[in-house]
Amino acid sequence: MKDKHFTADAIPLTVYGQKETIFLISRTREGKKISLHLDISSNGAEFTPHRALVFTDQKRPVTPDIEMPHITALGDRHFMTFKKLVKGKQRLFGAISHDFTSWQVQGQISDMSEAGVLVPELDNDTRHVLYYGEKEIRIATSENITDWKTGPVVIAPTQDFYGEWPVRVAAAQITEQGILVFYYLHLRAGTYERFILKAALFDRQRPDVLIKRFPEPIWETPKEWWRTDVHPVGVVERNGQLLSFWWVKGVDLVAVYHPLYRQRLEQKSQPPAFTFNKLHHNPILSPIMHHFWESRATFNPAAFTADDRVHLVYRAIGDQDVSVLGYAESRDGFYVDYRHAEPIYIPTKADELSGNPTSTPPVSPFASGGGSFGGCEDPRITKMDDWLYMTYVAYDGWSPPRVALTSIKVADFLNHKWNWQTPVLISPPGIVDKNACILPEKINGKYVIFHRVYPNILVDFVDSLNFDGQTYLKGEYAIAPRQNHWDSRKLGAGAPPIKTDDGWLLIYQAVDDRDDRKYKIGAMLLDYKNPTQVLHRSDRPFIEPTEWYENVGHKAGVAYPCGAVVKDGKLIVYYGGADTVVCAAAAQLDTFLSDLKSDKTVAFDEMSPVRID
Repeated sequence: MKDKHFTADAIPLTVYGQKETIFLISRTREGKKISLHLDISSNGAEFTPHRALVFTDQKRPVTPDIEMPHITALGDRHFMTFKKLVKGKQRLFGAISHDFTSWQVQGQISDMSEAGVLVPELDNDTRHVLYYGEKEIRIATSENITDWKTGPVVIAPTQDFYGEWPVRVAAAQITEQGILVFYYLHLRAGTYERFILKAALFDRQRPDVLIKRFPEPIWETPKEWWRTDVHPVGVVERNGQLLSFWWVKGVDLVAVYHPLYRQRLEQKSQPPAFTFNKLHHNPILSPIMHHFWESRATFNPAAFTADDRVHLVYRAIGDQDVSVLGYAESRDGFYVDYRHAEPIYIPTKADELSGNPTSTPPVSPFASGGGSFGGCEDPRITKMDDWLYMTYVAYDGWSPPRVALTSIKVADFLNHKWNWQTPVLISPPGIVDKNACILPEKINGKYVIFHRVYPNILVDFVDSLNFDGQTYLKGEYAIAPRQNHWDSRKLGAGAPPIKTDDGWLLIYQAVDDRDDRKYKIGAMLLDYKNPTQVLHRSDRPFIEPTEWYENVGHKAGVAYPCGAVVKDGKLIVYYGGADTVVCAAAAQLDTFLSDLKSDKTVAFDEMSPVRID
């Protein structure tokens, strides 16, 4: 922005695009004097002052004290909707201009009080359509742009475990497919606040009929803005590219280019484009308030494939603060298609329960992610022949947590016959032992079990998985933390190792001494014949808790893996976010392995907004 800096007394209000020019309207206050100014730009990055705007009502000048204006072309005219305070209440008004400088106020638009966007001409200007709303988006129609008939809600707020998130209309345009409406989803969680720019398509002949509400966001405000005062200014399309403008406190006016936004919208039914990306629709599982057993947290999922589907067994905590296990499944690994209404595994042994839960959880020295009354925590599942072997943390609410093992026939599991074998403890008493998982193949006739006793990953070779309750893991071999690395404090196995052409791929979680409040995710390749030998190990984590769903919950700064699968050539890692929700991230397996072997860091692409200065 040339020669302009926005402050509390100088605020950008809206942008509008016409042919090769982008118009910016801003408001300034000098004492009681309020003025509107028009700046113009040919590229959206550099604006030059143009002129002041004049508002008249019945030919008398009026004070342009307006909020949330939106401008639409109507033939040789321009129509502006804006909010204005009338007798202590916000009302929506309309104004018309022939030269974009002098605006004639048309009066109040029906009884509307929230921001609205007029759709460009429909049916040769015989009908006008307005989408409006800041909590939910509704539709209104008019034959003469003066008298309006309000209609139903067409875009409802988004709801999830954290609450109900309002939607606010941003812009609308005519396309060959229909009316494309852009809107902001506004999320607040604790001290975090963010906006997501999204889109929906409506029928041109019946503009109240929703054709599709695109699940993939066009863009969302970066994490650097989460604790900053941010206001969306507007959206314009120029030469097939979309530009969104944002006023960021302490930064100024920012423009973000979205050159491939149409392609992004068309990917509705496709998984994200992978380098290694967190899914755009994370979290994929969240607590359900009216399910008493999973009302507080759903996280740390085991994962395996069977019958060409991905099966997830996740830890759940409900009203009684006891950890049980729930079940969900997915056809493509990215979207959950089925979720069981009841837990599929519950505590049955004294080592998994602390007694009768009360309304006040006890002070529990080893509790993680809630679950102060104990239960069955953090499952990992390995499929071997016709059986599923599940390891999990057995916790009674007070004693050091131990590793438990159970199993079930694959056929019974797929038929939802929860005939689990009697669980048995396989780690010794008095020692905190977690993060256990089983290699899916024998090595030299022995089963291989990974587990964690602080600070190492331990590896044991055992003759049988039929433990007698008196024989325990010993910790025969260790994979240790690395000094001055991201995994310098402690590490633990995440998902059961996956067999690849390059060795056993082990996804693991770790904590850094220099950043000890965060759990991060990395990977290592282990030798085929000797899985205690590490061939390659990621120099930096490829999943870090940077997103809101990894920081808002029972424990901020947690990305904790318990499951991973390979499906259609893609590696999908399932992990718990903030000890509260289930998330997923994915990559092309061959690319991921190549990067891991070459010691390249596997990381996420970050979008840097374009600064206007």
